[in-house]
Amino acid sequence: MMKHARPTKTAVVSRAKSDPLPDTYSSLDKAGENENSCFKWAAVYWKEGGINLPENGRMKLKNNTHLSFRGIFGTKLDCDLTQISVETESRMNGMIRDAFRVVVHSDASKEDGVDDDGKISYLFTTVIKDPTVVVERIRSAIDEAHVVSKKNGADEGINDQQQLRRLPPDDVLQKMTIMGKRKIKGVSMQDYFEVAWSEGNECEKEPMYEPFLTSCGKNNVKVQKWESQEGGFKGEWCDESYTQQRIVTFNFMKKTIGETLVSVQHTQRCRRVDNRCIVHMTLDMKGFPFADCFVVEVRHVASRVGENDILVEIGLFVRFLKSCMFESKIRTNTSAETTKLQMDLLDRVIKGCKPYAIEQTAGTDEGEEDDDSDGMAETESAIAVKRNSGVIHVLAAAIQFILTPILSMLLMPLIRLKLFDPLPRPKTTRDALNNVRKRIVQLEEVSLTNNVRAEQRQTIKREIEAINAALKRIESLHHS
Repeated sequence: MMKHARPTKTAVVSRAKSDPLPDTYSSLDKAGENENSCFKWAAVYWKEGGINLPENGRMKLKNNTHLSFRGIFGTKLDCDLTQISVETESRMNGMIRDAFRVVVHSDASKEDGVDDDGKISYLFTTVIKDPTVVVERIRSAIDEAHVVSKKNGADEGINDQQQLRRLPPDDVLQKMTIMGKRKIKGVSMQDYFEVAWSEGNECEKEPMYEPFLTSCGKNNVKVQKWESQEGGFKGEWCDESYTQQRIVTFNFMKKTIGETLVSVQHTQRCRRVDNRCIVHMTLDMKGFPFADCFVVEVRHVASRVGENDILVEIGLFVRFLKSCMFESKIRTNTSAETTKLQMDLLDRVIKGCKPYAIEQTAGTDEGEEDDDSDGMAETESAIAVKRNSGVIHVLAAAIQFILTPILSMLLMPLIRLKLFDPLPRPKTTRDALNNVRKRIVQLEEVSLTNNVRAEQRQTIKREIEAINAALKRIESLHHS
């Protein structure tokens, strides 16, 4: 998990009382204002830790040497491009992928107030400009700054791992919900593939996928060998080409109305290029209501980071083949089930890779390594809930905004006005959830009267149960 520390010399942060406007710049800011040397855009700085309001302002790349931010409340950030990296991130419980994080790799000592991992970071979103364009522009400037720094000999003593260029983000993964990501330390890309996806074919590794599915209660599991053909294989949804393909089939008993036998087919396609291994799978299910309305797209992207480590990211997309009135509920339930299964698979892959990991160099802090692994294990949904303390107010406002007009229109005149009596403003996520639950109790009391037909009564009960289930999921994410 990334730690946060107070800023160092590489990322100077100050709050100027006499700097009320974002257009008030120091002499440093005025350098290189022409279009050839300065790339500027409007941005929002999302402060982390405690309850903080987002701060609007302006960011810019100056002469391809520094990245700066000036906020309307006086916040000033200046970062040396040779000391930072930039990563894309999701917000709003993974629903919005519009943010990017600037990570500062500090070489300052512990006496300067930097945590053991020597990193601080800042979360931003863009205004008007496409965040993908902004991130690519920053990364390009970082690469150029490293080249210039190396020519000038200014990079002496900097960790070589920081000099390694991070691979560009996977385009298809950007269109999906990120279920989670983990770092596997000291493992080659070949060992990762053989452990996770080879099933022991043409190598000495033990099978992974079939035993895993069997341990999850799946029956009649069959994993075909990887096949290759001239011209490769084309993904239906992603429209990308892959060099290998295999089919995985199994079935299991699912509780719906009673129990029904569900048949599942995974069409898995694989591509390995340079320092990246991509396995994309399309999950097709049959045997339960509305199963023919959708398929699930899952994508494992393993990318080389640093010299010896691999970062595995898993994306999810529920693709509907035809219109369905229960799309929202299907998407929610399917996402929850698939996320648990895929993250459990990744945990097993990491354990399987440990015997093949390169030994850590002397002096490595084992505790720090464990912290990093645990942090990477969290899904981005959980990270988003923990990082953004503003989710408390967003949650309360969103529920009030959505439920009030819908319930007032559909259930009037059954709903009494006391249902919308004001409740105290929540101070914590738990308070916000309790307020909502009180409203649900009131809703149940006033809507399930004797005047409601039996059919309507069952419908209302089901919808209330769905709302309560959603609240439990939000609560579990907050406390995970």
